[in-house]
Amino acid sequence: MLQISSDKSLVTKLNISYYDEIANSYNEILNRENSNKVVRQQVKEKFTSLLKPGQWVLDFGGGTGLDLEWLTASKYNILFCEPSVIMKEQAVQYNNSKLHNSAILFLDRDKTDFSTWHANLPFSQKVDGILCNFGVVNNIPDIDLLFKNFALVTKPGGQFVALFLDRSFKKMWKWHRRNTIRSFVYGTPFSMYVQHKEHQQVVFVHSVKEIKKAASPFFAYVSHDCLGESGFILIHLVRK
Repeated sequence: MLQISSDKSLVTKLNISYYDEIANSYNEILNRENSNKVVRQQVKEKFTSLLKPGQWVLDFGGGTGLDLEWLTASKYNILFCEPSVIMKEQAVQYNNSKLHNSAILFLDRDKTDFSTWHANLPFSQKVDGILCNFGVVNNIPDIDLLFKNFALVTKPGGQFVALFLDRSFKKMWKWHRRNTIRSFVYGTPFSMYVQHKEHQQVVFVHSVKEIKKAASPFFAYVSHDCLGESGFILIHLVRK
């Protein structure tokens, strides 16, 4: 079993490898559940209610580009950040074949590692909004550094909208009983492991309280909503 606290860079590599492996079937997996389409629509409605056409948005962990259609239709200038090379290639191909949107900048791989942004900014244009859809934040152990570096690329008053896994005791117990007990007894972060063939993904289930605390030096909490039985929470923060 991987000791997640010992090497965060190893966790990152494992998770990228996992998404490289499932990239070709990712869209099919999501489309199997109609609830995922409903959730994506809710995220779209929230995000577009906060930002105007022509503003700059960061699609962080954009995957295969499933949100690019509505981001394009909303006429945003899009900075697309996806560390999985295979997923990014699919997003680029989708844009080239279907969307033909010249207002998308696909970040090179060396710019997609947020943990280096304080040393080298990935782009010069500060964004008006950040989108983190379908549990992107749940792939990241160091959310303190995440929000610190998000602050560097976000304008004051910029919007942050993220979808992350609901950390209820019932769900935690269902996912991983031993880690649930360890988390409650020792106060350690809750994590679980997802296996696909020989590839392992490490998932960190952050509570709303943990998200708010990590973001608080840079982002003001506005609201969060539990999206029914989907197992996701939608949070809204604003750059101070």
